[in-house]
Amino acid sequence: MTPVLLSGAMAVLVLMVFTIAFLLTRERPQVPTASAATTAPAPVRSATDRPPATDVPQAQPSTSEPVPTGEAKFTKELDPCGLLTEDLLAKLVLFPRKSQIYKEECEWNTTPEYGTSLPDNMSFTVKVYAKVFPEGVAKAHEQLIARRYKAELIPRGYAKADPAIGDDSYVTRWTMPGGTGRGPTTAVVGVRLSNAVIEVRYDRRVTGDPEGRLARGALDAAKAIADKVGTGAG
Repeated sequence: MTPVLLSGAMAVLVLMVFTIAFLLTRERPQVPTASAATTAPAPVRSATDRPPATDVPQAQPSTSEPVPTGEAKFTKELDPCGLLTEDLLAKLVLFPRKSQIYKEECEWNTTPEYGTSLPDNMSFTVKVYAKVFPEGVAKAHEQLIARRYKAELIPRGYAKADPAIGDDSYVTRWTMPGGTGRGPTTAVVGVRLSNAVIEVRYDRRVTGDPEGRLARGALDAAKAIADKVGTGAG
């Protein structure tokens, strides 16, 4: 073998040795183990991107009912305290005393004269809500549905008033639960008359109303108010 060939072979041999040494000593990439993957902390959500709680019912008023159309009949505000006659109030409430906190609501409670008292089951309340919506019939319809939804939450339902009152009407009734033995039991009647909404709430300190007197009283009051408001439209 000539010196030139010998030196070339030695160079190739040295190159192969360095290559093998490099491959053996190179740092291998670390692969995460299964235990490390399962113990890694999960990302923490901020209060603003957490999903809403699902244990609270999110029921909303029904929007499937057709929206009524037509010309608004009422332009003047209604005075709820002047919509029931004294004779009808005397039939509904013993010793009625009037109070008014909101301009669209008026309330009469049983309040005996000083020095006298009545049993709890002779305690009555009538509350009248009356409001005109200048925006029109559709707005009044929307408000009637909203108030009906609120009124039917406890009994979980309502019925159409029969006979009907005004352009749309409903009635519902419930008794508040509890250990007082005094209720009250409440009947609510809602009415839409064009662009006006009327609601009568009638309750008594009793644990039931099997004969439906409260519902009839609320219906009588709502009918009387609707008739009075309808004749004085303007």
